Amino acid sequence: MTHESHPPPARIVVRGTNWVGDTVISLPAAKEIRRILPYARISFWVPASTAPLLQASGITDEIISFPVNSGGPIVRPFRMKAKLVSEKFDMAVLFQNAFESAFTALLAGIPLRLGYPTDLRGPLLNLRVPRSKDIRGRHQVYYYLAITDFLEAYLRGGGSSRKALPDCSIKISEEKIINAKEVLLSMGVDLDLPLFCLCPGSANSEAKRWPADSFARLADLLIDRMGGQVVFVGAPHEASIICDITSMMCRTGSVNFAGKADMITSMAVMTLSRAVISNDTGSAHLAVAASSTVLTIFGPTSPGQTAPFGPSAHIIQGSAPCAPCRHFRCPMLDHPCMRSVDPEAVFNRVQEILSPR
Repeated sequence: MTHESHPPPARIVVRGTNWVGDTVISLPAAKEIRRILPYARISFWVPASTAPLLQASGITDEIISFPVNSGGPIVRPFRMKAKLVSEKFDMAVLFQNAFESAFTALLAGIPLRLGYPTDLRGPLLNLRVPRSKDIRGRHQVYYYLAITDFLEAYLRGGGSSRKALPDCSIKISEEKIINAKEVLLSMGVDLDLPLFCLCPGSANSEAKRWPADSFARLADLLIDRMGGQVVFVGAPHEASIICDITSMMCRTGSVNFAGKADMITSMAVMTLSRAVISNDTGSAHLAVAASSTVLTIFGPTSPGQTAPFGPSAHIIQGSAPCAPCRHFRCPMLDHPCMRSVDPEAVFNRVQEILSPR
């Protein structure tokens, strides 16, 4: 890339990522686009499942969303073309690495198409971000920031002027916090007691789930030894998982919040909590976005480049001879990597994190 500067585009579409966790990790880069181009109209093109998060971030001027079942990678580009053409975008910034997003941007005639030349899509891009060994070895938050560093260098010449530390948080509105309090009070939660959020689900891998009896024991410990109230948070389809857990508990003082509110209200509940304890799933990243203290339990996966990112994010790692693995469901009899994470150890880690230093 030359050091020549170029006129700033007036209308930009950002193809966001498909998963909640990846969306949170890409938020610092999204904020950079707004910093670099404060007067541009910025649209985010994302699945409907992540649209509320981008909307709440305050970064975007418009959300272009699509349902997951909108035709697949062959049909979807042609369906998206008309919408993208009508918006007359000057530039597409592709956070997503798939061939489909680059093909769709080309099909829509967007003049500048910026992204990594992955998935055989190099010829479809005219601004290709080098995928260096250094970038591949760092946390994924820097993977997305390398795209915006490249963008700034292209527009202004020279290098990036980025100085702020990557920030994955968004501001939860006072309205959402009040709404969260009202829902919790209606469920019998005493807001004067310490609140703890537990997130026992995992949509994309059952193997990532800490056993139900372990979550039940941890909940009992938080209630018994810290005088806390436990709120189990999850998607609507995870309510039955939580019912299994609460049926194993010895103490009262927990509520099943799964499906009781939208994503941002659930994040408001996390904001009200002293700590969030979660499997390695989108909920852990949402806790970071909500500026909550979060402890993520890892077993079959390694924290590495996709762990929740930020000063309030902590991990506890299980171990087993067969880990890490890519199984959706553990083929072993007793899920050894997650069984190796003892509820007492998790409770002690929560105490350690919350203790004044």
